[in-house]
Amino acid sequence: MNEMTQTDRLNKGGYLVGGLVLIALGTLFLLDEFDIASFGSLIRRHWPLIVIAFALPKLLRRETFWSGLWTLTAGVWFQLVVLRVFGLTWRNSWPLMLIALGGGIILRTIMEVAAARARSRHEI
Repeated sequence: MNEMTQTDRLNKGGYLVGGLVLIALGTLFLLDEFDIASFGSLIRRHWPLIVIAFALPKLLRRETFWSGLWTLTAGVWFQLVVLRVFGLTWRNSWPLMLIALGGGIILRTIMEVAAARARSRHEI
């Protein structure tokens, strides 16, 4: 059986970022409970940053790059809509996600074809 090292396990799941996000959230909720800081309005306006934070470590690994890119794209879209940047709402901005999805599929295909060609040149 192939044993995974501790470093592999930590890198694979992005546990460091996940742990830091949970600590930050717990700290903010605790401050809110003790009436030291108001966290409710902050979380209502910036919850998509949590999605973005979980996407970042995925972007650093070849195996999870594309899922990280999609998670990042969704997080950015969520944040733009929640803040109503450029007047975006859920209702008027969903076509942007279709465009991003189509563009991502084309980009991934082009990159995979280019990588396959480069591998075949090196085999000759």
